[in-house]
Amino acid sequence: MASYFTIARPYAKAVFEEALETNSLADWSTILHTLAGVMSDKKAISFIGNPKSTAEQQASFLKEFLGDSVAKKTHEAAEQLLTLLTHNKRLLVLPAISTLFESLREEQEKTLVVSVKSFAPLSEQQQQDLIKKLKHRLKREITLEIDIDTNILGGAIIRAGDLVIDGSVDRKLKNLRSTLVA
Repeated sequence: MASYFTIARPYAKAVFEEALETNSLADWSTILHTLAGVMSDKKAISFIGNPKSTAEQQASFLKEFLGDSVAKKTHEAAEQLLTLLTHNKRLLVLPAISTLFESLREEQEKTLVVSVKSFAPLSEQQQQDLIKKLKHRLKREITLEIDIDTNILGGAIIRAGDLVIDGSVDRKLKNLRSTLVA
């Protein structure tokens, strides 16, 4: 998958520049998220990888998912992107393009989606405290995505971009085990 990000980077940058120029970051996020979701489906991957399907069929298939919820100019640009990706045989990199685009958008808008894996649901007060502390530390607006995982035994694991804070009981037990064995 790492090579997909290398291939996807110039496409993501070009789309991001287009979105900035046309003030359509949200529309492009929606489009790329939808297309990435389609390209995560095994049947779609099978169709795209089938040598019997033509580039036009592949582009037409994906264009059906664009919908009409975005501005006409953005819709046309998205169709052009799909045509380009199809002819360059790069449709499988759509999820990577979406991920890179969102990173560029977060950087531009000074926002960050933080993934929190917690043993138990966080109260509203805990969420607000966490947002406040992360906002102060990272100098960005924070949105939390909370996932409940009872396998971590207690505590939480926080992922904010490259920053990972593992305060789980499971990690602490593994560290203790390593210390005792050494």
